[in-house]
Amino acid sequence: MLDVLLVVGLMLCAGIYYRITNRGLVARIHGLEQNLHYISDVMSQMAEAQIKTIKKHSAGLEGMEERILELSIPSHDSIMPLEKRHQVLALARQGIALEDIVKRLKAPVGEAEVILNLQKYMTTENPRSLTSNGQVRSHV
Repeated sequence: MLDVLLVVGLMLCAGIYYRITNRGLVARIHGLEQNLHYISDVMSQMAEAQIKTIKKHSAGLEGMEERILELSIPSHDSIMPLEKRHQVLALARQGIALEDIVKRLKAPVGEAEVILNLQKYMTTENPRSLTSNGQVRSHV
């Protein structure tokens, strides 16, 4: 009988300890959840502020390329004006196929190809000279 009372007493003590410990853990978990929500809200606000800043700065840049193209002096020795040549390069940089570029700009296919090939040639790291001695050949 004493053993039974001892076991019951130990179980009561263990139950009380468990409840006290459990309440402490629940309170700690609740505090951590509040901190997590606060941090999440702050990060969301920071992300929104960054998005607004990016939109603000990129709004001024959107029309910059078009404005530069408008201010470019057209070439008189080409069928395609300088603005269209820049547009060919801009569309190619966006990954648009040559056929689509030609259709959009209503440009000659051959001239658009030459523009893109010259751009590739000019952007290589070590462009070759046009002749072996470095002189430009003149075609008559």
